[in-house]
Amino acid sequence: MFQTADEQKAFLKQFNLSQKQFRESMLTWDELERIAQDYISKKDEHTATVRNYVEKIQQCAYVHSFGYRVKNVTHLIAKIIRKNPKYLKLGKAISSDNYTEYITDLMGIRILLLFKEDWMGMHDYLMGEFQGDFAEKPFAYIRKGDDRSLYEGKVRIVEEKPYRSVHYLIKDRKTALCIEIQVRTLFEEAWSEIDHKLRYPYNLSNEMIASYLEIMNRAAGMADEMGTFLHAYLKEFERAMEEGIADENEVYDYILEQIQHCDESEVKANITDKIKRAQKYRELVNVSEIMKDILKNI
Repeated sequence: MFQTADEQKAFLKQFNLSQKQFRESMLTWDELERIAQDYISKKDEHTATVRNYVEKIQQCAYVHSFGYRVKNVTHLIAKIIRKNPKYLKLGKAISSDNYTEYITDLMGIRILLLFKEDWMGMHDYLMGEFQGDFAEKPFAYIRKGDDRSLYEGKVRIVEEKPYRSVHYLIKDRKTALCIEIQVRTLFEEAWSEIDHKLRYPYNLSNEMIASYLEIMNRAAGMADEMGTFLHAYLKEFERAMEEGIADENEVYDYILEQIQHCDESEVKANITDKIKRAQKYRELVNVSEIMKDILKNI
C-alpha cells in the first residue's frame, strides 16, 4: 500500500497531510504498512461485531433509520498519523501492536431520529441495553445557544462544535474493541454530511464560504427545532381534543353543574384541573394562529 515513494506522496496529498506532519508522527511507512495489513486481515471480524450491535439497536422503537461502517483502512492510517504526536507527548506511541487501544472508532453506528425529543427514549434504551459496557460517559456536541435542557443531567455537554450529535462509546466484551455510536436527527445528519463534504477535504479557510456554512448550520438547527416543536404541539392538541375540551362554554357548564358540591375537596380539585386544561387548550389555539401568520410570511 505504501511501498513506493510515489504511493506515499499520493497518500499524504489525498488526506491533506504535509511531510512535516508525517515526520512529527515519528512513524515509519513500514510500521504503517504493518498496521494496515493487520487491520485488513481482521476487517470481516469487525464487520460481524458491529452487526451484532445493530441487530439490538434496531429493535428500539425510537429509531427512524441507521447506518453502520467499519473504518476504511486509508482513513485509519491518516488518523494515526495525525494522532500519534499527541500520544508521543504523553510518553506513548501508536504501533501495530496497540493501535486498536488508541483508535476507538474502528467500528461505528449512526442512529437517526425523526424528532429531537425522541433522543430521550433512545438514550434510555442504550443505557439499559448496554449497561456496564460503556468505555466512557456519553456526551452531546451542541452549538452555543442551543437548548441544553434536553441533555442536562443525562450526558456531558460539549459546546462550540460545528455539528450536533450525542456520542456513546461501547467496549465489546468479546473483542475488547470499541464501537462508537452517534445519535442525531435527520436534520442534524443532513447538515453534518454537507459540512463534512465541503469543509474537511479542502481544509476550508475561506472566510466568506465559512460564513455561508455557518448560516446554513443555523438554518438546519432552526428547522430541527421547528419540527420538534410542531410534533409536540400536535401531540398536546390531540390529547386536549381526546379529553373533550371543546370550548369555554363546556367548561363553564361543568363548573355550574359541580359548584353545588364545593364543600368536597376532591370536586374542587376536579374543577381546578378542568379549568387548567381549558386554559392550556386556548394557549394551543393561540399558538396555532401565530404559526399560521409566521408561515404566511416565509
